[in-house]
Amino acid sequence: MSWKISGEAKLLIYSSFIIGLTQGFMWVDFPVYLDQIGYSPFQIGVILTFNTFIGAMLMLPIGSLSDKYGRKNFIILARFVSSVAFILLTIFTGFFEILLAVSLMGIAFANSGSSYMALLTEKSEEVTRNSVFAFSSFINGIASSAGMLLGAVPPYLSKYFQLSVVGSYRVLYIIAFVGSLVSILPILKIKESYKGHSGNISLFPKASRKIVIRLSVLGMIGLGAGVLVRIFPLWFYLRYATNVNVLGPLFSMTQFLTAIASLITPSMANAMGEIKTIVYTEATSVAILIAMPFMPLYYLAGVLYVLRSLLMNMSAPIQNSFIMGLIPENERALASSIINFFDSLPRSFGPFISGLFIQLGYLNLPFFFTAILYSFSIAGFYFLLKNQK
Repeated sequence: MSWKISGEAKLLIYSSFIIGLTQGFMWVDFPVYLDQIGYSPFQIGVILTFNTFIGAMLMLPIGSLSDKYGRKNFIILARFVSSVAFILLTIFTGFFEILLAVSLMGIAFANSGSSYMALLTEKSEEVTRNSVFAFSSFINGIASSAGMLLGAVPPYLSKYFQLSVVGSYRVLYIIAFVGSLVSILPILKIKESYKGHSGNISLFPKASRKIVIRLSVLGMIGLGAGVLVRIFPLWFYLRYATNVNVLGPLFSMTQFLTAIASLITPSMANAMGEIKTIVYTEATSVAILIAMPFMPLYYLAGVLYVLRSLLMNMSAPIQNSFIMGLIPENERALASSIINFFDSLPRSFGPFISGLFIQLGYLNLPFFFTAILYSFSIAGFYFLLKNQK
């Protein structure tokens, strides 16, 4: 397996390090922060749903525009919009202001997600693509791990500097604001070879239509992840009374180990094949997921959480590389947007469902709901794509 990575691919990957850092502490802290400033589980679910829903609805038009006009500027726009969102979170705590902030994050995700994958594919050769995507996943994982560790800081800021709950979290939002702007600098140095196409703007690709339709099965993964993954920090907080100073290191270690594991998956894919690598790791994670809510102690649940996350996510770069390799260059952003749409639209409703479950007292029900959806999605992915090369 070759690990030769171009300089421009590295610039793109390193710029995402800063974004991964902010995503890390937001993932751990944001649901707990909302609970601590007085929002109910149902309201938290609505806020998280709004964030993903806005991004999902904008993916298709933005992906199509990205294919027509190029990808670089859409990534830059995403980073700028993110910085505005963090300004809002720094200043306001009202429900509608937070909804506006998470809406801007959704817009940023729609701009960056598919464009990043398409530009990274352009900056990698076919023989090294698995390695490039694995390295990207590794760097992003390390960044998220560091961000999650940083997410443990607010309780200590409150204790040693007598800051309020809001004040202690504002420190993180200011860091995220600065980081979003700084992350634009490496992108400016990249020269995009792909200049767009002269055809009409379309909301569905032609050449890769069949592949994209088959990948709609990933929507069940998205819904399951929305129901459970976004509320994991809140679940640990409510189930075991663990604050972010305990959760931050747990999620940080998990993300770090997943990042390391992502470097192994190209070799696994060479030995087993891409499809089997994806299916075997994800299916094993589902069995562990089912066992988690039965754990009486935080430490036992924490160990299972690490194993589940490791197995579920370690094959993500192989899956992304595999999918991008099946799609023609002039359709990659749009096709990636549609695939993300299949994942993100159902995912956007997940926190609403889990927030309602928790509000009604069914704290563990999201685990079983998610396990069923994951199982159907993994089986569908295998049977629909097992013969693709």
